[in-house]
Amino acid sequence: MPKSDQVSEEQGRAALRAALFVHRRAPLSRLLARRGLGPYRGYGELLEAIERLADRGAQVTLIGRSIRGEPLLAVHLGAASLAAARGERQAAGLLAPSAQGGRSVANGVSLHGVPLDGVPSHGTPDANADADDSRTPGGADDPASSDAALARLAERAERASLRLSTGAGSRERVRTTVILSGIHPLEWIGIEAHLALLERLANQDLGGRSILAVPIVNPDGLLRVEMNLRAGRHRYVRGNARGVDLNRNFDAGWYERGLIQRFIGLLFSPGSRPASEPEVEAIAHALSSRRIDRALSLHSAGGAVLYPPAHSLWPVADAAEHRAFAMRVARAADRRPYRAMSYVRFAWGVRKAGLEIDWLHDRHGALSLLVECSRGKLGLRPSRLVEPFAWHNPRRLDDATPPLVDALLPFVKGARA
Repeated sequence: MPKSDQVSEEQGRAALRAALFVHRRAPLSRLLARRGLGPYRGYGELLEAIERLADRGAQVTLIGRSIRGEPLLAVHLGAASLAAARGERQAAGLLAPSAQGGRSVANGVSLHGVPLDGVPSHGTPDANADADDSRTPGGADDPASSDAALARLAERAERASLRLSTGAGSRERVRTTVILSGIHPLEWIGIEAHLALLERLANQDLGGRSILAVPIVNPDGLLRVEMNLRAGRHRYVRGNARGVDLNRNFDAGWYERGLIQRFIGLLFSPGSRPASEPEVEAIAHALSSRRIDRALSLHSAGGAVLYPPAHSLWPVADAAEHRAFAMRVARAADRRPYRAMSYVRFAWGVRKAGLEIDWLHDRHGALSLLVECSRGKLGLRPSRLVEPFAWHNPRRLDDATPPLVDALLPFVKGARA
């Protein structure tokens, strides 16, 4: 593994280990199972699952931090992931000297929300090399000068090769699937399905495809829900530490909110501006220089596969292709098929701005699906009727997750509808 990738992965693993040290507690899954809420894992247990993926060869990187400083961890799968990660760093002009004669190499993925779509202010490598030529002492007959010129020529060729293999050209070639979950902190089945999906993908040949997955987008909200569950408090939590609904904070029709959306915004804050929240900003930066052609966001619990638009009543140009994929996933997701429709139709014609599927489609051109995992069966137990966690998460996790994972695999791997 190149030194730059080692540094990037080591920083991600270090952040993961530090979070595990802080949040290692008695298993939440046992407590919830006894209360009839299902065997859902706590934050520390979910981090352990991410660590096991890293032990199996997945690359874990730190793309940012939440408001309260929790790590936002991205899991990378696929042979092309490391090359694309190097390309992102080089595209931002964030170059670090390597051990080989002071040459500059990419230093991995941006780790603390650094914009990745910037342009280096110091010019291109070739321009710098030419500038170095003019400063080299000695003439053409000087042996030292000749050796230096040959060294610079070799360095220039290597830089050109690096640009071709890991720069913008590579990012345009490497097709990437993005998977998000844990945006709304009560929707834990989305996280469990996401991790089960990554477990399956880790065993499979992805060809030239890269997978970039963020299993826990809203760790602050997740920790608040866990605290309430352990204390036996019945609380509805939807936002991050500031109370902002992260799935209304993406830059997709954010400024086009109508009267109904503004009223709803009083209950579920969309934030002060698009990407005002560090969690959304970190995702935007991490994806900015990727070629994303598939996007999947896992929620609960409407038993539906949804596609853009959410902020408009007009169908998107590739609505037929979206619907074909949505129908394919919906039919295979459960014994009783899920519904498949546009998000705005699912919301009874009420336009909703700032959703991730609209942003991923409008900004990146990705085929984007939002899956409402399971149907949130409450049952007759009084403890489930008064518990918001039970409204979103089915009691029998093992019944809901395996068929859903099987249904999602072809889409995530780039299959045709």
